[in-house]
Amino acid sequence: MAAKLAFAGARGFDPLTAAIAKLRAGTAATRATAIAHAIHGAIGISEEFDLQLYSRRLIDYRLASGTEHDWALELGRQRLAHPANETLDFLRDLFPAATAG
Repeated sequence: MAAKLAFAGARGFDPLTAAIAKLRAGTAATRATAIAHAIHGAIGISEEFDLQLYSRRLIDYRLASGTEHDWALELGRQRLAHPANETLDFLRDLFPAATAG
């Protein structure tokens, strides 16, 4: 959902929504890779099995343009600089179309 909202294009490029998407996608890639390798066991890292190719790509994409830590810091800075008292209000201001009733 974060990636969908970041690339909806209605407002043009927004670094803050991109940061949220990057953070969530990186976290999901880490979990998905760990689960896939746990399911397949040691064969997941062997050259004969394609899982290692997908895992390497996910890790490379995850590290491109900053780590989850970098983007979490940026998101935290933006949240603290925002005038809203509540995080929910911050998110409502950030994604007005998604929160409209």
